[in-house]
Amino acid sequence: MKRMREYLLWSAVLACAFALAGLFGCDENVFIGDPALNEPPTVRLTGGPPEGDTTSYYIKFSWMGNDPDGTVERYEYVMCDGDPGGFDPADTTGLDAWTSIHCTDSTFAFSAYENGEDVTVGPNRYSSYCRRVHTFFVRSVDDKGARSVAAYRSFTASTVAPYAVIETPLNRTPGSEQSLPSLVKFTWRGEDPIDDPWNIQEPESVRYFLALHTLSIVENLNSHPEDFESRWCPWIPYDAPGDSGTSTVIGDDELVVKGFGYILAVQAKDEAGAVTSVFDQRQNVRVFRVQSLPGPLLKVKERNLGTYTFIGSKNKIQTFRVPGGFALDFGWTADASSYGAEVSSYRYGWDVADLSEPSDWDVLPSPLIKSAPIISFETGVHTLYVEATDNMGTTTLAQFEMSIFPMKMTRNLLWVDDFYSTNFSQVNYGFPREDEHDDFWLQICGRATGFDPGSDVYETASLSFREPDIEILWKYKNIIWTFSAGDDVMAWDDMVRFTPESQVSPTRLAKFNYLAYYASVGGHIWTEGKSDSRGGLGAVFSITNQSFPRNLRCEIAGTRTGCDGDTSGVNSIAYRTYCVTVIDKVRPAQRVDPRMPYRRIDYDAMSSGFKDTREPLTTGHAGLPNALTLWSQVTKDGMFFDPKVQGFTYVELYNPAYWMRVIGESRQECFVPMYRMKTRSALSAVNGDVVAFWTTKYADVVADADGAVDAPSVHFGFPLWFFNRAQVDSIADVIFDEWEIGRY
Repeated sequence: MKRMREYLLWSAVLACAFALAGLFGCDENVFIGDPALNEPPTVRLTGGPPEGDTTSYYIKFSWMGNDPDGTVERYEYVMCDGDPGGFDPADTTGLDAWTSIHCTDSTFAFSAYENGEDVTVGPNRYSSYCRRVHTFFVRSVDDKGARSVAAYRSFTASTVAPYAVIETPLNRTPGSEQSLPSLVKFTWRGEDPIDDPWNIQEPESVRYFLALHTLSIVENLNSHPEDFESRWCPWIPYDAPGDSGTSTVIGDDELVVKGFGYILAVQAKDEAGAVTSVFDQRQNVRVFRVQSLPGPLLKVKERNLGTYTFIGSKNKIQTFRVPGGFALDFGWTADASSYGAEVSSYRYGWDVADLSEPSDWDVLPSPLIKSAPIISFETGVHTLYVEATDNMGTTTLAQFEMSIFPMKMTRNLLWVDDFYSTNFSQVNYGFPREDEHDDFWLQICGRATGFDPGSDVYETASLSFREPDIEILWKYKNIIWTFSAGDDVMAWDDMVRFTPESQVSPTRLAKFNYLAYYASVGGHIWTEGKSDSRGGLGAVFSITNQSFPRNLRCEIAGTRTGCDGDTSGVNSIAYRTYCVTVIDKVRPAQRVDPRMPYRRIDYDAMSSGFKDTREPLTTGHAGLPNALTLWSQVTKDGMFFDPKVQGFTYVELYNPAYWMRVIGESRQECFVPMYRMKTRSALSAVNGDVVAFWTTKYADVVADADGAVDAPSVHFGFPLWFFNRAQVDSIADVIFDEWEIGRY
C-alpha cells in the first residue's frame, strides 16, 4: 500500500508538470509573424537526479538545446516547490517567473526544511533529516524569441539539519543541571552536515531563547516546537560581526533570579532552510540554576613539591617541611570557565600580614602575574599566598606553609630496610627470611666508613611502612633503599608513585617526592629490590595502570600510540632523576598492542648478568665483576630457581631495545648501563637489555655538607640477595669508592 500511495502521488506531480510544461511552452513565445516560418527550438535534460529520486539539496543539472532553423540564444529555468499533490501553477506562470541563463549546466540549491526522522551524527550529537519535493524546469529560447516545450525533473531535496553545541560554560556532567552566576557568557559552535553526518560546514544562522526551567519544557520543545516560536530571538548570521552568532551573555539584559532554574536553547538554520528540530541537554540545551560563585579553579605548581588545586577562599593550607636552601619555584594558572566567568587577575605574597591590605602583597593584581621569583630560606616558617580573581570579583586563595629545617648531612650512610619478610622456615630459597636479608645488607653497609647498624638503619616494617621522614634523609650524604614488591608491605611505592597532571584534583594531589629532591641537591642513592609485580621503578604508575613496556614520558596516564596526551611523566622520579625512558618487566602484565613481539617467561627469565663494556663509566671501574651470577645456594637442585626448572623472574629492565625501536625513542644521556641481562633463551626479545645502571643526572652536584662529593647514583632492577656474594661485595666496594665512603 505504501508503494502504491507513493506511485499515485508522484503520478499526480508528473501529470501536473506535463500539463503546465505544455501550456507555458506555447503561450509565452514572443515571435511575431507566421509561426510556420519559424520552427520552435527543443531542449532536453542531460544530467540531474533520476525522476522521483531523493538527493542532496545541492544539485547539478545539465541540458542541451537545438534550433533546426536558427540558433539557441539562451535558456530559462524555474524551480518549483512541490508537495505530495503537486506544485503551485503560479510558480511557472509569466515570463517573470523564469530566470535566464546562457550556459548548459549549473548547480542549484533547493530548500529542504520539512522535518523527518531523527539521526545520530556522533557521540551525544543528534539531528534530523529534512526534505522538500521540487520540480526543475528548463526551456530554450531561439534567436527569434520562440520558446521550446520545457524539460522537467521532479525530485526530493534532502539534508541533515544543522545543530548547535553549547561549549561554555563547561559542564563537567553533561546533561545535568549546573550552578552558574547571575551574569554568564554562553558560547557555542554550529555544525551543518552537507551530505552526510560527517561532512560538515558552518550553519547559515542561529537563534536562542532563555526560559524558566520546568520538568517538561525540553520534552515539549521537541514534541511541539511550534508552541515556542514566539520565544526565539531573531535569526542571527552565524558569521555576524564580533561573536554575536556564536555567543550571548545572559544576565546583562535579562532578569535572572538567584535560586531559580533556567534553560538556554540554541537552534541553527542552514542555507536550505533546514532548522534544528532535536533539542538535547547534552548538546544544544543547557539547564542551570543561578547560585553564588564558587571562585576560579586555581592550580599551583612547584617544581619539586608538585601540583595542587584550589577553589574558593576556604582551602586547606598545604604544609611542607624542607631543608634550608630549598629553592622554591612557584607558578600558577586559573580557570573560571566552568561557571561562565573569566580570570581577570592574580597576585601573590610571602608572609602577608593582612590579606585586605594591598601593600602587604608582593605585587599588585595583574592578569600577567603567573609565577613568583625563585626564593629560598635558611630557617623559620614562611607562607606563600596566591590569589586568583575573576571578572565578577570572586576570588580563590591558595596557601603554602613552608617549615625550614637546617640541612646537615653529617652521617655517611643510611640503609632504608623496606624489604618485608618473616623468619619462616627456609626451604627452597625462593625468598629470603627477614634475618637472612638483614644479615646480607648489614654486611654490605658495614663496608662503608662510619656505618652504625644501631642508628643508621630505618626499618619501615616497624613503623607501619611509612617513608622515612624528610629530616631523617637530610642527616645522610648517601642512602641505600631496598624494597619489596607488595603495595601494603613497603613504603617505596608511596615515595615514588606519581600523579599525572591530567589527574590532579582537589581530592588527588601531586605528592612532594623528597627523595628526588634529595638526589638533585647532591645526595646519593642506591636503590634495589624485588621488582616484579608492582615493585621497582614501575611503582611510579598507579596500581591500576601497570602494563608493560611503558613509555614514561608519553604513557604516564595510560598506554597509547604516539605522544599527544599527558606528558607530565617527565617529572616523575623514574624519568627525571633515574633518567629511564621505558620500563619493562621479565614477568609483566603485558600491554595489548599489535606492535608487541612474542614474549615468553621461560624465554625472558634472567640467567645471569654481564658487565656493559661500551660505557666508560662502567668499564672505568675494574672492580666491577664481568659477570653477575645467581648465588649457588639459590640454584641448587630442587631450589625455587633451579636453572633446570626456571630462570630468575624478580627482574625489571630498562630501555629495552625492541620497544625503543618500535616507538622511535633514544635513551637520555644521564642513563648509563652498568649490567645487562642474559636471558634463558637467546630468542628472547629482551636478551641483552639493561637491568642495572648509573644515573648521572646530578653526578656533578656537591651537597652543601662537610665531606660531600660529586658522584652518580645507582639502581638495580632486582634484589641482590639472590646473587653471588663475592660479586655483590665487589659492586658495593666500587659504589662506596665513588661516594668516597669505602672501608676497603
